Amino acid sequence: MLPIETVFADLQHQLTVHSQVILQAPPGAGKSTFLPLALLKSGAYRGKIIMLEPRRLAARNIAHYLAEQLGESIGEKVGYRLRGESKVSKETQLEIVTEGILIRLLQQDPELIGVDLVIFDEFHERNLHADLGLAFCLDVQENLRDDLSVLIMSATLDNQSLQQHLPNAAYVSCEGRAFPIEYIHHSAKISTKVEQHSALVALVKQAFQQQTGNILVFVAGVKEILQCCQALQVWIDQHHLPVLLAPLYGRLSLDEQQLAIKPPPQGKRKIVVSTNIAETSLTIDGITVVVDSGRERSFQFQSHTGIGKLKDQMISEASAIQRAGRAGRQSAGTCYRLWSKETRLRAQNEAPIIQSELTDLMLEVSAWGVTHPEQLPFLTQPNTRNVQVALQLLQKLNAIDERGRCTSLGDQIIEFGLSPRLGAMLIAAKQLEAALNEPGIVALACLLAALIESNEKSSDDISSALDKPSYSVNQQYRILLKKCASKAPAQLPRAYCGLLLATAFPDRIALCRGQNQQQDYLLSNGAGGHLSAHSSLIGEEMLVVTDLALSEHRANSIIFKAAPVNLEDIKTHLAHYLNHEDYLCWSLKQNKLIAERRLMLGKITLNKVPLAKVTKQQKLQALLNGVRQVGLSMLHWSDTNKALLTRLNYASQQYNEFQLTGFAEFNEQALIDSVDQWLAPFCIDVQHPDQFKKIDLKSALLSRLTWDQQQRFEKDFPLTITVPTGSAIKLQYRDKQLPLLSVKIQELYGQAETPTVLDGRIQVQLALLSPAMKPLQLTQNLHSFWAGAYLEVQKEMKGRYPKHYWPDNPATAVATRKTKKHLSMG
Repeated sequence: MLPIETVFADLQHQLTVHSQVILQAPPGAGKSTFLPLALLKSGAYRGKIIMLEPRRLAARNIAHYLAEQLGESIGEKVGYRLRGESKVSKETQLEIVTEGILIRLLQQDPELIGVDLVIFDEFHERNLHADLGLAFCLDVQENLRDDLSVLIMSATLDNQSLQQHLPNAAYVSCEGRAFPIEYIHHSAKISTKVEQHSALVALVKQAFQQQTGNILVFVAGVKEILQCCQALQVWIDQHHLPVLLAPLYGRLSLDEQQLAIKPPPQGKRKIVVSTNIAETSLTIDGITVVVDSGRERSFQFQSHTGIGKLKDQMISEASAIQRAGRAGRQSAGTCYRLWSKETRLRAQNEAPIIQSELTDLMLEVSAWGVTHPEQLPFLTQPNTRNVQVALQLLQKLNAIDERGRCTSLGDQIIEFGLSPRLGAMLIAAKQLEAALNEPGIVALACLLAALIESNEKSSDDISSALDKPSYSVNQQYRILLKKCASKAPAQLPRAYCGLLLATAFPDRIALCRGQNQQQDYLLSNGAGGHLSAHSSLIGEEMLVVTDLALSEHRANSIIFKAAPVNLEDIKTHLAHYLNHEDYLCWSLKQNKLIAERRLMLGKITLNKVPLAKVTKQQKLQALLNGVRQVGLSMLHWSDTNKALLTRLNYASQQYNEFQLTGFAEFNEQALIDSVDQWLAPFCIDVQHPDQFKKIDLKSALLSRLTWDQQQRFEKDFPLTITVPTGSAIKLQYRDKQLPLLSVKIQELYGQAETPTVLDGRIQVQLALLSPAMKPLQLTQNLHSFWAGAYLEVQKEMKGRYPKHYWPDNPATAVATRKTKKHLSMG
């Protein structure tokens, strides 16, 4: 019996009385296999059951497995839908779909007519579209379908967070089959990727020799899979070992995936090398040994450059548990780990919605009819800065209007089922082909879109990849041609390659930096790009970059795929990309005002001419621009104003930490971003940087707060703290450290507890001083100090300062600023 069977009756009952149910079940419990069929057979649902799987590989394989359990072909009662691939019929009652398909179903029919239950499997992965799909479903439940049921299930859920966001949801927990797992750690230090690869291969060989079962190897990505398989195949061939070696990743064919998943031939052992795709939803028969590299590849988006980076990093503790669990699904197992036992892993991965590029998500949100994600019940709200960057790009693509509403062009882009960039390119291609009467432009755009979407490796000149596209690229090319009602021409008009790409990547048009920097480019979004030394694109004046990544060793990002583009073509066909700007800035190096009219392509300056007349207001803006470029150091800061800024910034951090909202941010970036609001009104008579010292910076900073906020600030974060002697001692505020109160120890006699700020929420740090103002002790717990360390201080101080009062019980003694001679001791 599968563990999930023990809770099925309770789960089924909860689904009848609650519209939202959370199921926690470990790997191998049967939640992805037994449960959907049991719900289907129960007869409780007249409409369809849709189960969301975060990975294409898992969706396809689970659907085939479930159909086999019913003795049917795929597409009868059980079917699946992936992008570009569908196996469903009128008889299909259970559909396994990927996230993109669920979003399309919801956008086309928000009521989900004919659907009774939506299941979110492996929700702990927190895929971006899974978060979006759940937000849409919860919105549908609240506003359109109170009879729609939602089941969220996973092997490891952040249950506390999930239950906080879904307080009305029922919660069902299923215990797994706890077969014991032995852990063997690799203790040798690993410094490089080469050492990591060698150590991993050696660990697999060790596991093979020490154990008897089939082995599952976890690595970071496809590159590592191929490297590991190549090294292991040489070893297998040399020793004539009866081993089936099988890679496992998403781009493999179904037959190749089945080779990894199904049992090996009689008399052979199997070694499967996989990414974290095998952590949860896929069941691989006969695995009793796991070899874990401890690595994964995570995408991290940087909003200030508009560029993402695939980061190779250690996995979380939750992932490590999942991976090890693969060895103990069917019997006792062994897990070999390529890290020491003392290594501490982070508990959970950060939700992808925090660190992902959000253009796709924000277009879907706009098409749903809302203008900001806060209007939807996301479990985790997306990163605000990334939302802003996405909205800016969507406006450049004309997919949304200035109010954030989806345009008719945005609706067309969504219908293509592509990223907004590529969808916008196909639409622009239709317009160009009609305007220029040049057949084949649409076909060229379709092939470019298929190439970019495939993410296959090729020359950095993307136009060279048009010659021999792969089978999968050709498949997608034909699908896109059909969607665009176009046909492949005898010859593609390649001259328009760069122009078409510019319609998709307006933020990545790049200008060569100059004669001595022919490999270096400035992108229109302000980021830098660098071509490899062997690139065929070196020397091209202008490029459109479709693929680049942040470099760990260079200031500029590495350009992987690009195409040349002609500036005159951009001026002719994409004139809306260009604009004239008046640039005014004080140069501190040259000590002069720079005033120019510039022709700009994003952040690229194409041409500039001097401005003839400069107004007083423009001079002020030049000074403010100088502050934006140089930073707050350009202003004249007295020690008092520096201390005020530090205090305000600390207060802002603490109000945010304790979720006491409504207080402005005072970090440097926030102040620079808002100089027009807080600084400009105090610079009316300032026309030169030397005159900055005239500015009342105290009033300027406090102008960011209302009167009530200023009063609260003074109360919560006072300048001084009054000690038992009545002295008002100045409090020193520090960035990301506790406030520091430096005070003579005698002045604190009679005070039992540590002074606090922010209504007792924050204890200050005490720097206890001798009568000569020398430091004696740092403490954050005055009560403990009086009861403990004070005794040692008392012994030493009595001998050094005999004229001063050193009581045996300082917590109840009378505080003093005087020596014993001037004290009335009674």
